[in-house]
Amino acid sequence: MQQTLLPSDKDYWKHIVASNNQFGIDVLKTLAMARPTSNVVLSPTSIFLIACMLYNGAGGNTYSQIATALNLPKPTEINPWNRQLLNYLVMDKPDHEVSIASALWFGKGVLCHEDFVNNAVEAYSASLYGVDFASPEAIEQINYWAENATKGRITHVLNEADCDANTVFVISNAIYFFAKWETKFDSKNTKDSPFYMVGGGSKSVKMMSKVDSLAYREDDNAQMVKLPYKQSPYYMQLVLPKPGRSFGHCIEYIKNPNVVMNAVPKTSVALQMPRMDIEFGDSLNQAMSQLGMHNLFAADCDLSLITPGIRVSFVKHAAKLLVDESGTEAAAFTAAGGYGSLAALQTSVSMTLDRPFLMAIADSGTGQVLFSGAILSP
Repeated sequence: MQQTLLPSDKDYWKHIVASNNQFGIDVLKTLAMARPTSNVVLSPTSIFLIACMLYNGAGGNTYSQIATALNLPKPTEINPWNRQLLNYLVMDKPDHEVSIASALWFGKGVLCHEDFVNNAVEAYSASLYGVDFASPEAIEQINYWAENATKGRITHVLNEADCDANTVFVISNAIYFFAKWETKFDSKNTKDSPFYMVGGGSKSVKMMSKVDSLAYREDDNAQMVKLPYKQSPYYMQLVLPKPGRSFGHCIEYIKNPNVVMNAVPKTSVALQMPRMDIEFGDSLNQAMSQLGMHNLFAADCDLSLITPGIRVSFVKHAAKLLVDESGTEAAAFTAAGGYGSLAALQTSVSMTLDRPFLMAIADSGTGQVLFSGAILSP
C-alpha cells in the first residue's frame, strides 16, 4: 500500500529518497539477474528522475503503474521536494564536482502541455529543445548534449534504431560525479593481482592497497567498508560477499548505505581494491516492464499530460565508472523517447576485493544513492 505523507511532513524528503533507492535496487537486481557474469553499473538517481518526469505527464493506468512502482505521492507534491534534493546534491569544489542536467526534446509540430513543461523546467531544471527527428542531426545533437553534460565520459547512447521520422519526443538526464579520496592510495603499492571470476578462473587486475582508519562492518554475509571523499558529504560503500554468499544475500546493504554504516566504529583496515574502468549501457524497457511499468510501452500508454497520443518506445541507460589511486569519476545518461500519432582504532582487519563485489556512491546527508553497481570483472 502506498504510504501517505503530507508535503509538510519532515519525513517527506526521506520517503522520496527511500523510494529512489529502492527503485534503484530493483533495477540493479533485474539487470544483474539478466547478465549474471557481467558488470552492471548505473545511476539510480538518473533513472529515477526520468521516471519522475514521465510521471508528471502520465494519466490513467500509466499513472497508476508508475505511482505503484516508484511508491510515490502525486507529482505535484514530489516536484518541489525533488527540486530541493537536486539543489542539495549538486556542488562544485576544487576536489569535488556533482552536476545533474535534464532536457526535453520535441519534434516539429508537437504541442506540449504548459504545466508539464513548466514542472520539468522548474523542478528538474530541464532545458527545452525543438528538433527534427527525421534528420540524423537530432540524434547527434542529443548524443552531443550527453557528452557535454558528462564531461566527455558518455559519448554515444542513441542511434538510428532509437529515433527516426516517427519519433516525437525524448526526455534525457545526465549526471557527472568527480571526487578525490580523503586518503589516497599510494600508486607505489599497486600491483598486478588475480581477481577471481564467477564460475571459476581469474584475470589479472591492478590491485590498489592501503591501511587506513575506516568505518568497517562485518556480519555472516559480507564485509563492508566506507571510503570517504575529500571535503565531501559523499562516500563509496564497498560490500564484499563472504565465500559461499552471493549478491542475493548482500544487495540490500547498498539500498540505504547510511543506515547500514550508521554509527559503525572506525577500524584499521588493510584494504585492497582493484582499479576500475567500467562501462555499462543497455535498454531498460524489459526491466521497467518487469517492475510494473509495462503500460509505458503499450499501445494504450497514457502520457496525455505531456501531449496526446504519444507512447514510450525506449528507455536507455549508460554509465561509466573510473576508480584509481586518487579518487572516483562516474557519469550516467538516461533517455526515454517514443512515438506519437503526430509525425577510534580497533583490531586491524583485512578486506581484499579479489572477487565480485557490490558498490554504491551515496550522500551522507540524505542517503541518496547516486551510483551503484555489481562488479564482476573490474
